[in-house]
Amino acid sequence: MKLKDFPKTAQAIIQAMKSHRGVDRAIKLNTLAQQLKLKERTLQARIEGLQSMGCAIGSVDDGYFIPTSEEERRLGIIKKMRTGSSISRAVDGYNLAELDWLKQLEVE
Repeated sequence: MKLKDFPKTAQAIIQAMKSHRGVDRAIKLNTLAQQLKLKERTLQARIEGLQSMGCAIGSVDDGYFIPTSEEERRLGIIKKMRTGSSISRAVDGYNLAELDWLKQLEVE
């Protein structure tokens, strides 16, 4: 797939990320969103879409980056796995929650 085959927003994200090769050049989500004139949640979703299409865009606490080594790729994968585990725990709790949980907390 060539860059021109991606939707325009995806092309803009990829172009912007070229300047952020290496974890030491990571860019914060809010900064990247402002540069691209996107909402943060929209940008996150678009990056996740690019990742699912095979674009190696990593994220750490310092922001998003293009990994330049297997070690940097691993850092991004670990962060994504931790996020996935956290989401999974939240879904499990929500799924098992009683619908009257608020009432059960009331003190009489």
